[in-house]
Amino acid sequence: MKKLSELQDFFYEKVYPDLEFLENKRIEIFNYIKTVAIIFCFFVGISYVYLQDFMDSFTFLLFVVGIGSTVFGFLYKMKVAGFSSLYKDFVVEKLVSFVDNSLRYNKLGMIPEYEYKKSRLFPQTIDRFSGDDLVSGKINGVDIRFSELHHEIKIENEKGKSYYKTVFQGIFFIADFNKNFHGKTVVLPDSSERFLGSFSHLFQSLSTRGELVKLDNPEFEREFVVYSDDQIEARYILSHSFMQNILELKKMVGKNLYISFINSKIYIAINFKEQLFEPKIYKKVTNFDDIKFYFQVISLSVDIVKYLSLDRKIWSKR
Repeated sequence: MKKLSELQDFFYEKVYPDLEFLENKRIEIFNYIKTVAIIFCFFVGISYVYLQDFMDSFTFLLFVVGIGSTVFGFLYKMKVAGFSSLYKDFVVEKLVSFVDNSLRYNKLGMIPEYEYKKSRLFPQTIDRFSGDDLVSGKINGVDIRFSELHHEIKIENEKGKSYYKTVFQGIFFIADFNKNFHGKTVVLPDSSERFLGSFSHLFQSLSTRGELVKLDNPEFEREFVVYSDDQIEARYILSHSFMQNILELKKMVGKNLYISFINSKIYIAINFKEQLFEPKIYKKVTNFDDIKFYFQVISLSVDIVKYLSLDRKIWSKR
């Protein structure tokens, strides 16, 4: 695992020169966007003077704001997307190689929807599905892949208006677990345990993911609930030491973990509310803290293999 001092050296030697160029580019784009916004406001004022005799205020507002917002939104997205792409080429790709030079980065790639569904972690209907920033390779001989994913469902309210609600947004990780599973085991955050205590098992038993698996680790059961269609195999996978490893990983990540074991693969989903690896057009890109955060996110691949001991061949494939 790379040390913070190594990251600082890498930042100033390999990344900072590019960040200075990107910062100048960011300022140029930010000033362009401000100029477009000022022109839009001027356009609204001039239009109101000349069109107020031909349409009422509400119609005018819809007409001018509608056209202006569409044009401004298109220009903004185009400029920001171009800058984000440059940032990923100059910064994120270098960070991925720095974490481990066996890793490969594809800014347009993602874990496909069919593999996401295989995990059984989020069985809700998928109405919108997107992602990017695919990282793949081997860590200590273990094949791993992860990317950002965003899963949304369409909701219709009582008035018939629809909107999209996020089911999952964050990092989705897949690794080889070195064992062929007969069953399917799912480990989810146990939020009900904290609020309902012993009554939570009544609600957990109603899950459609399989049978509730009772384990002999009280700390683990306070944090997670486990379902499986093979009780014996679930207990075999979730040994005491492996449960401790998962608890350590959760403490290190500091976010909810969703884990499943299916067809010799381990699937891990980690919630992030914000979109990762995307520079803010209104914020300096030369800040070391941002680079440190991206480094920590990318390093999760190494940490997961380490904390869960996925490189130890203690489960042989049959």
